[in-house]
Amino acid sequence: EHPCSQPPTLETLLTTMGASQSSQKRVRVVHLLGSATSGYYEGVSTTLAVGCEEAARDEETLAKYEFLYAVVHPEGPTWSFPKALDEKSRKAAPRVPHEVGLKTLADLNADVCVPHMFCYPGMTSYRGLMDVLGVPFVGCPVDAMSLSTNKAQTKAVVAAAGVPVAPGELLRRGEKETTTLETPFILKPCCEDNSMGITVVNNLNEFRSALAEAFKFDSEVLCEKFIPPGREIRMAVLESEQGEPTTILPCVEYFLSKDHPIRTPEDKYTNDKTTGMPVCMASGGRQCPADIDEVLQKKLEDATRKAHKALGCRDYSLFDFRVDEAGEIYFLEACLYCSFSPRSVIVSMANQHSDPSYHHPKLYHALLDRAAARKRTYDPLQAAQTHGMKAQPQAARAPTSVGAKPDVVGSAKALLGTAVLNTTTAV
Repeated sequence: EHPCSQPPTLETLLTTMGASQSSQKRVRVVHLLGSATSGYYEGVSTTLAVGCEEAARDEETLAKYEFLYAVVHPEGPTWSFPKALDEKSRKAAPRVPHEVGLKTLADLNADVCVPHMFCYPGMTSYRGLMDVLGVPFVGCPVDAMSLSTNKAQTKAVVAAAGVPVAPGELLRRGEKETTTLETPFILKPCCEDNSMGITVVNNLNEFRSALAEAFKFDSEVLCEKFIPPGREIRMAVLESEQGEPTTILPCVEYFLSKDHPIRTPEDKYTNDKTTGMPVCMASGGRQCPADIDEVLQKKLEDATRKAHKALGCRDYSLFDFRVDEAGEIYFLEACLYCSFSPRSVIVSMANQHSDPSYHHPKLYHALLDRAAARKRTYDPLQAAQTHGMKAQPQAARAPTSVGAKPDVVGSAKALLGTAVLNTTTAV
């Protein structure tokens, strides 16, 4: 169906995508979507990426940005590089093996990436791949994403920063499969999303079946006190140019009830009845801005800023909180991604902001430009960093050893050839 035995040449792939030199003046934005693990998450990713593309066809956006598309498929995994994200274009794009996909991705010479992958490798390894290629991406760095995918570890980190959390304990398959918590409590697979495998346990007779359901998705399960009646509020914060979490967006409340005490997968996506694959985002059941008083607002804002810093977030972050009858808040989880489709949460929140500069697509443009500005240009004359595990900006680097001067010219000659550098410069 999608043979990989005779992959198309790189020239063919780039031509198919319309990656011509004539469009180099625009910022080259690659949308990275799909999944390396499952058809479900490939469907989620594609649904959201298509929404983002469809909302980015206004004259201002198209004049400023050139959009490219790289799709990861769980079969293999393989890659495809469609010229657009409509269904016809996606089906027409040839699939290529992993090694060809990596080479094609590198040769796109993108200025910035919008990551739409929501499986675990997509939120971690594939973002790390963009780092290796030197293509900055919008959103949180790999270490923050990796941490946030584990609910128990995330909870421990934000709690240490002073964010209120509900009592809980970690269960492990084959090691610890009992709990000391009294009902009601909630079981959550540590590393899973979209409410998969989550159950509210109201009596211990339900515990074993609920635990078995959670273990289908992860070998570690967070057992946490359930907070009834439980208002659920999602908060979002944007960073300033200096990297500080300053701008709190209007928050969202998800409507729940005694009969429907938590959000389910069906509350988030509408699935095809035959295949079970997501086809669009679910509608209804939420309000933005939420109807909350100043006291609750301040609690939520304080916790949001603390969580953002504690987890090492970048550009923006989103967090879910539960609110009890007394107005006390409890951290639920971090949601550190946004597709920038019209109905994605960040866009919905930003559109309710009193300042129109935050409205879509202006916020989208601002985040693209900020990320693109992080791109490091190759400079063979720049001295190598001497110390430190992390790469530092040139101005912040530790000095080289006393008396040592880097042989910049020699290194540059080796890289560029003596025909380019035919004179010696004192260093």
